[in-house]
Amino acid sequence: MEKLKLNFDIEVQGEPRTYIVEVPYQNGIVATSEFCPTELLSGTVDLMAAIRGESLDKFMADCRMQLLAMSKITEADTALDRHIGGLMAVVMEHLSRKKNISFGDLLIYVDCFSLLLKAAGFDRDEIYSMYPRITHTILELYPDYISNVPDVFAIREKTDGFISKLY
Repeated sequence: MEKLKLNFDIEVQGEPRTYIVEVPYQNGIVATSEFCPTELLSGTVDLMAAIRGESLDKFMADCRMQLLAMSKITEADTALDRHIGGLMAVVMEHLSRKKNISFGDLLIYVDCFSLLLKAAGFDRDEIYSMYPRITHTILELYPDYISNVPDVFAIREKTDGFISKLY
């Protein structure tokens, strides 16, 4: 598998910014799940296929959409708040368009979010610890709008386990 370096240029609070996202790439597919805990990867075959990655074009569009949303956030207290706002804007846009979101698509959005955090210079351990908490929070916020969750109780139990280890 080769590594791709993808450059994304945006303006954040009037300042130009370049995010360089490095991802494994093979046969037109970008592997996105670098930060996804393996406990969240269990489930059906369809779920496994959905979270292993996505096409390069789709991945770039997903990253651009999050970055565009981030660039429009003017009142974030921190860079992390701006990133979370970008992620939530993409999730909300998806929900407004399709009325629900598959768990696999949600994880890909969180994957993009995590890779953008890495490109922004966030600590790898911090990103690993954020991933299950953010996924858990979105599951709790929109339980009726997330489809194909293999076992909500098991996912929540696993993410709760990760969260409890952090404290």
